[in-house]
Amino acid sequence: MTAILEIKCLKAEVMSDRGRITLIDDINLNLAAGEVMGLVGESGSGKSVTGLSIMGLIEKPVQVTGGQILFKGQDLRTLPQKEMRSIRGNRIAMIFQDPMSTLNPVLRIDTQMMEVVHTHEAVSKQTARERARDALGMVGIPSPEERLSAYPHQFSGGMRQRVAIAIALMMSPDLIIADEPTTALDVTIQAQILSIVQKLAREKGTALIWVTHDLSVVAGLSEKLSVMYAGRIVEQGSTAALLRRPLHPYTNGLIASLPAHNRRGSRLKQITGTTPSFANMPKGCAFHSRCSFATDICLSSPSLELMEGRLLRCFHPVIEGASS
Repeated sequence: MTAILEIKCLKAEVMSDRGRITLIDDINLNLAAGEVMGLVGESGSGKSVTGLSIMGLIEKPVQVTGGQILFKGQDLRTLPQKEMRSIRGNRIAMIFQDPMSTLNPVLRIDTQMMEVVHTHEAVSKQTARERARDALGMVGIPSPEERLSAYPHQFSGGMRQRVAIAIALMMSPDLIIADEPTTALDVTIQAQILSIVQKLAREKGTALIWVTHDLSVVAGLSEKLSVMYAGRIVEQGSTAALLRRPLHPYTNGLIASLPAHNRRGSRLKQITGTTPSFANMPKGCAFHSRCSFATDICLSSPSLELMEGRLLRCFHPVIEGASS
């Protein structure tokens, strides 16, 4: 399949009083039309920085300092801001965790949605309004014609998130980056939104990157999984293979900590320690201080290598039945 998105060796750094601090490094991703990828890791692993880098929304003092972001073969890093603005929200869209990052609280929903259409296409107000109405209906908002006249505060949290998703889908983008958009919602609403997004990706051929810290969310949503730790991808492959038999100790620890993988009434398993600070990253493998398999070789940096049909950044892959 032809890649909609191809990221090669992406690197982003922040300029501080202590010099350059690397936030993400050697990020490589491939996504085809209609494909859904889960980007998973703890808070502070670099997932959101990766998503914002793709969108061209990184602001100083953070800078993308290396690599390529190829969208349909075109490197987004080389585009002038005017061209990037024409792509952003049109061919590539982003859904944020907080829908109020997308919605203006003092403007009616129809005003905000119609503005998106008019920014990218020269169409009549009537056509723009019809598109907005159809987009609300597509994400399951009842009486969409009436709800267009409402303000964001008149919607529940779940409904506001649906509006944000509708805005992202209005221009039928080729790629959507969803940055933990269901984290603050109850499980029922979360399941509904996941179902809507998955259906739309399948029917419209939209590629989707679903950024989350929750493996259970992407288990039934994505075909591919990329696990991030301390700014790097440590394991990448098919979701089914990684969940069935994780090879990286960190991936293994994430899966082992899920309640479904623990015996009822027993203490939940957890990964010891905390994610290291980007400003004080340990030498070698960033996970070695939390890993029960670590040896002296882990003080040097492992590269991302192909193993058992997936990419792995580890000197000591998890053996069958072991846990980190």
